[in-house]
Amino acid sequence: MYETILLAYDGSRESRLALKEGAEIAERFGARTHLLAVVNLPTALLGGEALAAGGGMAREIERCKTVLDEGLERLRARGLETVGHLERGDPPETIERLAREIHADLIVLGYHRRKGFDKWWHTPTCALLIDLIPTSILVAIQDETPGANP
Repeated sequence: MYETILLAYDGSRESRLALKEGAEIAERFGARTHLLAVVNLPTALLGGEALAAGGGMAREIERCKTVLDEGLERLRARGLETVGHLERGDPPETIERLAREIHADLIVLGYHRRKGFDKWWHTPTCALLIDLIPTSILVAIQDETPGANP
């Protein structure tokens, strides 16, 4: 059913849950896995202001490399051969582009429920992806109940 799975990973507990669920699906179907970490820098840093940022771009790239390596280690510990991708850009656009390039038939994302005003200021990546690509998306949701989703 699934041959190529793209897992978007940022090191958060929600994305660790998505990594676990995506790995279980990959194991079950013998799917190829690709792990993506996206360096999402503010638009201002991509222009001339990057020099004034005091190395903020380099620190963010290094943080994302560390996150990617951690995710790859988790997947490989389960016996999955995984290709890692470190990309710069807007997460939904980057996920969509890579999913098309690798012909992913499943994208796995973590999701954190937002409350109050936070809902009004953020558009979930998964909602944007649903409109962009013709492939299945698994959204792993962290249960906030104490002791749930270890």
